[in-house]
Amino acid sequence: MRQSTLRILDVNLNRAAEGLRTLEDIARVIHEDATSSNILKALRHSLGEFAAKLPRLERLESRATHSDAGTSLTTKSESSRANWSDVVTAACERVTQSLRVIEEASKIEFNSLTAEIKQLRYRAYDDLALVENRLTNAVSLGLANFPLSPLYLLVGCEQPIEDFVATLRELQQAGVGLFQIRDKRADGAQLLQYARAAVVTVGAQCVVVNDRVDVALASGASTVHVGQEDLPIAEVRRLSGRKLWIGVSTHDIAQARAALQAGADYIGCGPTFPSSTKQFEQFAGLDFLKQVAAEISIPAYAIGGISIDNIDQVRQTGLSRVALSGAILSAKNPSDAAKALAQKLLQNNKP
Repeated sequence: MRQSTLRILDVNLNRAAEGLRTLEDIARVIHEDATSSNILKALRHSLGEFAAKLPRLERLESRATHSDAGTSLTTKSESSRANWSDVVTAACERVTQSLRVIEEASKIEFNSLTAEIKQLRYRAYDDLALVENRLTNAVSLGLANFPLSPLYLLVGCEQPIEDFVATLRELQQAGVGLFQIRDKRADGAQLLQYARAAVVTVGAQCVVVNDRVDVALASGASTVHVGQEDLPIAEVRRLSGRKLWIGVSTHDIAQARAALQAGADYIGCGPTFPSSTKQFEQFAGLDFLKQVAAEISIPAYAIGGISIDNIDQVRQTGLSRVALSGAILSAKNPSDAAKALAQKLLQNNKP
């Protein structure tokens, strides 16, 4: 009984570890997705810590690949993969199935470890759901991490909902790729109403919710954005079940480095110039943008007072993504303003 139990544990520990390593290499090499790579590495290490509590020599002695009936069995679907997305899905399923077998087998001879592997299995369900979403979306959309739209609009809930929807639809067609729902005066119910309307209108991938993890999750938005005084990234990840991309406001290079290290999917950098929609005591300015362009690898959006009149100054720093509000929403013709800004950002970095 003990030998057969160890054999099953050994087979499935190896299968789970192989699946995690496959996913980690895809995240790291194919997509250069540091967030997914770190999540998978942590899972792999936790699995290794569990395996270390089993008698290794007995595990090795229980191996009998030569007599394993499964080594000669294969299916048509196992012998080919259409793309990396198929590999990701298969590997995620392999890991979760193996963890379930490990949990059941542990109950027979190693009952004291059952609770530990059960918690790891639950954690893997959430973590792998995020990883599969990130990596399969990356395959289908050609993106490595956060959606790489250059023009990002911050919009409030002041308009009647019908006008709000019409505005978002028009501005998306004009070149705005990301919409952040940000309104400090709105309550949770109103934010949820507008965020849901935005998701339906422009698509979940294009919707960011400011501050409110609960609203982002309930609305189906893909992303939440937090400031320096809001919840830290680790807590946002925990609360969201790792189901949201996370953006962070940064005001100096130290904060930008910290956001990168903590696993932010993108950062906002500013304030760059005086703004008509928000007052600031200090400005990070263009020098900060130059530092970010030279050092930070994740998408970075210049923010604060950016308009058609100064966008070339931003682009000269090396950044080619901007987040703004007034330059579009306060324009006489918002659609034309968005088109002009989008055209500027799609030019070569050097104007």
